[in-house]
Amino acid sequence: MLKKIFAKIGVGAAKVDLTLNENTYKLGEHVEGKIKVQGGKIEQHINFINVELWLEVRGRNGQFHTHKVASIPIVSSFLIREGEEKEWGFKYDLPMDIPISASNCSYFFQTHLDIEGGADAKDRDDIRIKAPETLYQFVEALESLGFREKHHSGQFNGYKQEFEFFPTSQFQRRIRELEFEVAVEDKGLRILLELDLPSFGREREIKREISFSTEELSNNKKLQQSLHQIIEEMIDNPASYEHFQPSHYQRGEYKRGMSGLGGAMGGFAAGMIGGMLLGEVMDDMFEDVAFDDIQEDLEGADDLFDGDFFSGDDEW
Repeated sequence: MLKKIFAKIGVGAAKVDLTLNENTYKLGEHVEGKIKVQGGKIEQHINFINVELWLEVRGRNGQFHTHKVASIPIVSSFLIREGEEKEWGFKYDLPMDIPISASNCSYFFQTHLDIEGGADAKDRDDIRIKAPETLYQFVEALESLGFREKHHSGQFNGYKQEFEFFPTSQFQRRIRELEFEVAVEDKGLRILLELDLPSFGREREIKREISFSTEELSNNKKLQQSLHQIIEEMIDNPASYEHFQPSHYQRGEYKRGMSGLGGAMGGFAAGMIGGMLLGEVMDDMFEDVAFDDIQEDLEGADDLFDGDFFSGDDEW
């Protein structure tokens, strides 16, 4: 009887443990591992086991906020006897439209063992989600043109993930900053490129949507040439790129997966704003941005982009 009482509060109860084959993955990669349940000091009925993928975002005031990305059912309704051990395989394909791990956002799997009539058991496993190879290739081309990533590049603000670079050589006096958001697609990358140009003591922002196929991204020399030409065209004709309208703009329609890299990328835009940011996170994550401005950004990029990484020195 005493064992049953203690088990109800988790003492001597069944335990669960998720063991992953790796702890670092790229967007879209296949995650595999094993889930082990170890019986406690009494026989217990388990209602279900599921594994949830959570995104944790640190706001500007240092407060952390979490958002559930996915819930993966494993097994339901079984009996675990005293001291018995059971094991199941775990498989999950990471989405392509979530931010990648950065200085202010990270990920973890939480395994939930729902015990009938007792305290549930949980297990947390942190993972790191990196950019796909196509994005690394794009960044390598930028670096070849003399751009270097800023320390806080890639931060996710709950709406989008933006990557920031500064020029060090040929564009140093012509560009103050280069920024981009990216959507990872089956056949390559779609990028919203922004240049901040010096102009009579103020910055002049110009934007252009560009796309590169997987084949184009794999040829570093040609990719450099294409990027160089694109940047030169934007600098030489800034008026043509000041009033940006996405080519895939569809008013009233939002497609998940098009707000920033995964980061990769970018984010959950509509879902995150609707479910998370309109609540307790809004003041924290957007203390300098009016909500009307956020809505205008969404309307202007509905079908464009849903969401430290490249140097290997990022923190999380």
